[in-house]
Amino acid sequence: MGRARAGGSEGFHSADEGRNSEAGLTAASAIEASAADPSQLVLMDGFSLCSGRAIRRLPASAQRLLAFVALQGRSVSRRRAAFTLWPDASETRAYGSLRTALFRLRAVCPDGSVLECGREFELSANVEVDVRKAYELAARLERSGTRPCDTEELESLLEGGELLPDWYDDWVLVERERFHELRQRALERLCELHLACREVASAIRCASEAVRADPLRESSRRMLIGALLVEGNRAEALAHHRQFRQVLQPLGLVPSPRFDELAHDLVGR
Repeated sequence: MGRARAGGSEGFHSADEGRNSEAGLTAASAIEASAADPSQLVLMDGFSLCSGRAIRRLPASAQRLLAFVALQGRSVSRRRAAFTLWPDASETRAYGSLRTALFRLRAVCPDGSVLECGREFELSANVEVDVRKAYELAARLERSGTRPCDTEELESLLEGGELLPDWYDDWVLVERERFHELRQRALERLCELHLACREVASAIRCASEAVRADPLRESSRRMLIGALLVEGNRAEALAHHRQFRQVLQPLGLVPSPRFDELAHDLVGR
């Protein structure tokens, strides 16, 4: 009888070990799957979060918390997050709103899957952010004296649009202006590199995107006109020259002499 019970006990242990081993493999597989399939956070032209190959619908407060931490590029204290996201609220209400936003985020995304929540907030390592990637590639472009191999990826990102265009929080406006300037400079630099490689169509595409994003920026308009002249499209170059003067006129401004020199032979005809 004793031996039978012992054998049964061993059987139970073997079954438990099997289940534990299976659970361990399942957990390991989940971790591997998470690492192989990172979450995608899109902040250009609107907010979007894709995690586990599915779109995650977050409430507005959770979106703002996640976007704020993502744009800082480093860990953020709870105090800073609360007072920045709810600047007009009392300290008690600001912390209460932060707890609510965190609760709503965890209801959709389990703790740690997109946001690490210790003493400070930090974006999880498996979350890829389009804006962060754009900053990284633009910095590489700025440092490089030649054309990097990943310019196509940067161009694709820069065509995504402005940063969170329908958000008007003060902290968003600051980040949007910062990203706007980086985007314009990168597009102009890409235009230069394409022209140097005689890739005129690509140069025109980058310059056109820069002009569309900021019609009042003379350097972008100058890039576009120069690329059109290289292509031999004199009529369109002249049209952009005249259009820029018309855009500036209501503001009481005129283009710089350098801008007029670029199209001097066109205007004189």
